[in-house]
Amino acid sequence: MVYRFLYALVGWCRVLYFSGISVHRWPAAWTKNPVASRPRMLCANHPSSFLDAVLVAGYLPFPLGFLGRGDAFTPRFGQFLRQHLHMMPVWRQREGYVNVHRNYETFAEANRYWAKGGSLIIFSEGLCVQEWKLRPLPKGSARMVWSAYQEGLDLEIVPVGINYEHFHGPGKSADFRFGSTVMASDLIQKFQEESQGEEGPLRETVFLLRFNRWLEEELRNLVVHAPNQAVATGLEGGTETSAAPLAPTRQRWFFLTLARLLHAPYYYPIKHFAQKACRGTVHFDSVLFAILMLTYPLFLLIVALVLVWTLGWIGLVYWVLLPATAWFSRYVSTNP
Repeated sequence: MVYRFLYALVGWCRVLYFSGISVHRWPAAWTKNPVASRPRMLCANHPSSFLDAVLVAGYLPFPLGFLGRGDAFTPRFGQFLRQHLHMMPVWRQREGYVNVHRNYETFAEANRYWAKGGSLIIFSEGLCVQEWKLRPLPKGSARMVWSAYQEGLDLEIVPVGINYEHFHGPGKSADFRFGSTVMASDLIQKFQEESQGEEGPLRETVFLLRFNRWLEEELRNLVVHAPNQAVATGLEGGTETSAAPLAPTRQRWFFLTLARLLHAPYYYPIKHFAQKACRGTVHFDSVLFAILMLTYPLFLLIVALVLVWTLGWIGLVYWVLLPATAWFSRYVSTNP
């Protein structure tokens, strides 16, 4: 119930927050209704904190599980995350080397989730950095595929490239680019054939190396590669991207100005709070989106009640302008 509620809320909020979201090479098997339930792993880059997972999940026609920072999984809150949001902890050395061994518990938990036909997104870079390029891939994704295969789970693996125009709040474009779907068993057979000169079955170390090499090649064709925002959006020449650059959004300054005036008492305090709370981190965009998503419906309700009480039903004309101008102003390419 919580997942479905947030799914609907994300779908509504993204229309106001983003100037546009394009999806490329949507897997054909996902157009069927219902989509077949099977163990599935999406391998994605990680440019914008938990906003990446939220947006991808909001488009998929099936529930999606996530990995989250292990230190967020307190006894009570961790149970909520597992039960309602299909989340599992991942432990990184930067949060304390003493807990890294607990990732094997997460592997086992993921295998149980996959055994039920669940889908899980893995951010294969292992670290969120807000830039326009693919970072080196650690072996975490490969280890999870190998662990699942050893348990008899043949994962459907789907590379996903996530690209944003900028990371500074609303009014930006984004796109998702899906790679070719492949089964883990097919990859293992391919790697085995490539290692024919070696004796015995495919070794784990060889698989980890070859899987990372394969995944990096796939993601490089899906992730925009550019030194800065202007190049990534095609506003400057000399693009270095291996995929098509993000299209620049149209300019509608009138609606942007009107939207800012109407929303100023609501938006700017929230923006200031998010900036202060997330200073020195990569979470500002995600936190701002989450706060706006959860509070904007309440803000509209309060404004509607006040206007009806003070001006009568004619006050709803002003109320309609709020979401309308927010919707139009999303086409403006700017850093608010």
